[in-house]
Amino acid sequence: MIRIELGSQGLGRARFAISALDATNDLLFARGCAPQSLDAGWGARADEALSARRLGLLAIVGGGGPIGYAPDFLRPEPLSFDASPDIAFHRVATASPERIRYEMSGAIGGHSWDQSSARKKPPRLLLAALDRGEGHFAQRLADELEQFWRAALAPQWPGIRARLEADVSARATAIARGGLVNTINQLAANLEWCDGGLDFRLPTPGPHRMTIHADAVIFVPSAFVNRAVFCAGAPADAPDPRTPLIVYPAIPPEAARPRQVNQLIGTTRAQLLAELVQPRTTGELAQRLHLSPATVSYHLQILHRARLIQRTRSSRHVFYQRLPAADPV
Repeated sequence: MIRIELGSQGLGRARFAISALDATNDLLFARGCAPQSLDAGWGARADEALSARRLGLLAIVGGGGPIGYAPDFLRPEPLSFDASPDIAFHRVATASPERIRYEMSGAIGGHSWDQSSARKKPPRLLLAALDRGEGHFAQRLADELEQFWRAALAPQWPGIRARLEADVSARATAIARGGLVNTINQLAANLEWCDGGLDFRLPTPGPHRMTIHADAVIFVPSAFVNRAVFCAGAPADAPDPRTPLIVYPAIPPEAARPRQVNQLIGTTRAQLLAELVQPRTTGELAQRLHLSPATVSYHLQILHRARLIQRTRSSRHVFYQRLPAADPV
């Protein structure tokens, strides 16, 4: 078990984030360590991207390596709620050499705090890449991550992001109604708040136990995991400490849709959808609903990402119109 000591102040600093890079890592890890948990379409898409672009190093490292551990420097701490993937790739490429050495040592030979890790001979491709230095190793993995992202995930990201945003919106509502602790306890079966900290249960029970003291935690929903996954935590003597990150399974699409619609169809967005039976510009909508153009633009972006409206350009104007998916059932 992993214990994250937070206390009330650390709990108060807990936040949620959506991360395209984390989704990329989740797909890679699921493909490498739990392919049976992946939808067949996603498994085939991941295999095709790795094979067609010859991303062998990424398949090894991101897929769990020799002992089933993907290093945490591949998941830099999200700096905002929905950070740009390009910024995240750059942060992978510029990861601390000390952190890379520490994590890759654990990825190859097992961590000092987990002597039960099975030792397997590292692939020659992995050792050859490491021999060229931490900087080259990080840059190559960042490049391969970006290629994998663009080939396997980027075309589907708007729909995935809409689902993840709906999940976070549902969690926010749950926090308002039942409190943060109760909401955390509903994120995953292997995660629980207990006596001032988070208890994270590992997939295989055993004597291994690690305690981490942190002043915050970041929760990231995922479309590719079926249990909570703990990332970026390490003992106090590990180099370059950072905020623990917990990836948890997003609400399934069939369960999330009613909540997603409820979150999207608030008063303002419901009014916008009603107006968009025919094409209208942002300015027209602002006038008709007595709202500022900036407010209208904000809500239109959310509706567009959720694929409830379409936008088309005609001359100098951009028109929005409701899609069939947004029509009343």
